[in-house]
Amino acid sequence: MSMEQRKTFRLNPEELCMKELLTNLIEQHKIKADKPVNFLLSMEPEEIVAKADRVHLYNILSNLLDNAVKYSPNEADVSISIRKENNELVIEVSDKGIGIAPEKQPRIFDKFYRVPTGNLHNVKGFGLGLFYVKTLTDKMGGEISVRSSVGKGSTFTFKLPQDGKE
Repeated sequence: MSMEQRKTFRLNPEELCMKELLTNLIEQHKIKADKPVNFLLSMEPEEIVAKADRVHLYNILSNLLDNAVKYSPNEADVSISIRKENNELVIEVSDKGIGIAPEKQPRIFDKFYRVPTGNLHNVKGFGLGLFYVKTLTDKMGGEISVRSSVGKGSTFTFKLPQDGKE
């Protein structure tokens, strides 16, 4: 986060094969998960190329996948949907986890904020993951939002402007 706050901070956009990037991320999250994890990846079209900073896009997606797994009790079912829409890359990460109460949702992107999870003591963190996601999404000119229901799961929608090329 300190790197992001420097005045010399620069993004390095490049063309990225989203299928390759997500396939690698999914494999990493399967290996490090402490529970059974099922990922469903859907892309429309199948071979999407996005223009973005590789390191930061990777970290944003990794944070979203990590949370989807972390906040799913017993077994994690995570869906990732990627499409291009109106010159934007749209990525949705959905889980069937514990969900987030409506009154807590406005604060989840705040620095150091962690949703109180009651008896869920095995979930560790500092409240920086979604702050990082929001901060870098803003720097890239994109937006991030969440839809969530307690006990039913969450869907994070990440939108990143593209230059109109497919």
